[in-house]
Amino acid sequence: MTRHLSTGSTLEFYKSQWRFLLFGFLLAFFSSPGQTFFISLFSGQIRDALDLSHGDFGTIYAIGTLASAATLIPLGRLVDTIKLRVIALAIVLGLALAAVHFSFISSVLTLTLGIYLLRLSGQGMMSHLYATAMTRRYVAERGRALSIAVFGHPVSEFLMPLFAIGLMMLLDWRQVWQATALLVLVVMIPATLILTRRREGQDGGGVDAIHSGRDGKQWTRRDMLLHWRFWMLSGLVLSPSFTSTGLFFHQIYFVEIKSIALSQWVSGYGFFAVLSIISSFVGGFLVDRFTASRIAPLAVSMLSLAVLMLYFTTPGVMVYLYFTVYGIAQGIAYTAVTPIWAEIYGTKHLGGIKAIAQSMMVFASALSPVTLGLMIDAGFSFGALMLVLGIIPLIAGAMAVVATRAPK
Repeated sequence: MTRHLSTGSTLEFYKSQWRFLLFGFLLAFFSSPGQTFFISLFSGQIRDALDLSHGDFGTIYAIGTLASAATLIPLGRLVDTIKLRVIALAIVLGLALAAVHFSFISSVLTLTLGIYLLRLSGQGMMSHLYATAMTRRYVAERGRALSIAVFGHPVSEFLMPLFAIGLMMLLDWRQVWQATALLVLVVMIPATLILTRRREGQDGGGVDAIHSGRDGKQWTRRDMLLHWRFWMLSGLVLSPSFTSTGLFFHQIYFVEIKSIALSQWVSGYGFFAVLSIISSFVGGFLVDRFTASRIAPLAVSMLSLAVLMLYFTTPGVMVYLYFTVYGIAQGIAYTAVTPIWAEIYGTKHLGGIKAIAQSMMVFASALSPVTLGLMIDAGFSFGALMLVLGIIPLIAGAMAVVATRAPK
């Protein structure tokens, strides 16, 4: 079933729903302190301060992230029962406290705890909250709503490294984390109080809008986990997380291997951000027209092309070509994967269902740094690393095609 969209209806949707859409955008943007791309900017200082190898840091990162994935499964269900404003404020406060804690790490134990808190509050709950809220609140406009919220990720992936690197030229890296905590509080507390306020004619149906899945059923978490289709679809969250986390976490190592100036590499994030933004909107329109079930498998498979581009990247224009291709693939994948759970399983238990998918995503993001870190320590070639990162999205896309084309 397709939905035909008009520019007028889309503009009217953005105009009437801008407050809640902006809230989703800000949640995605400020999940960045818990995202790999931001934490990895401090990997050199952290390894020097605690005398860690690539494999050591990757293992610690994996332990903290795996613990956050396990915690996310029970905590994720809270978005089905607690008022949006209340749980949003709790997550914001938790993320700020995690950033402050990270500025005081002095041992492997405090580093592990810091990774756990950042990953749980930022990558975990903050991302889970915006994705669930947008997916539940809208139906025909679900893809477009998510494209606005997802817009926050590429913008933060462009601006937050500039913020961090700029401050590190003036401050100690620990003070940068304290500044990050302050930024989160100053922006997100008033934004949450203002933008989640219910207004007549706005914000869709909210938590009262319950929509069935593709077979007319409201699936529970138990039903979903006992059905084969979910496990075939799981690659849609596992593979983008594994590949993207690997690309971000070890980016400094890749830069050194390729003899690329760090300043040029960071400047490439501008191309990444612009193309991610454009492609996320394109992905949103495609989802609303053709459904996420058709678009998501193709979008995830495209990440293999980004890995291939990195393999052939050399200093100069190739850096920007890599970020261009990566931005397109990442933008469409971000927007296309999230709605698939509501399409297939309904929205009544969406928070709990999404929590499972989100925890799997976090699990994959834990597995990637340690796997690649140990490969680096063991002397595996750059080509071997790229093969691992590139083949997984292709397998995941193929599995998802089988799952989404199967009879209802």
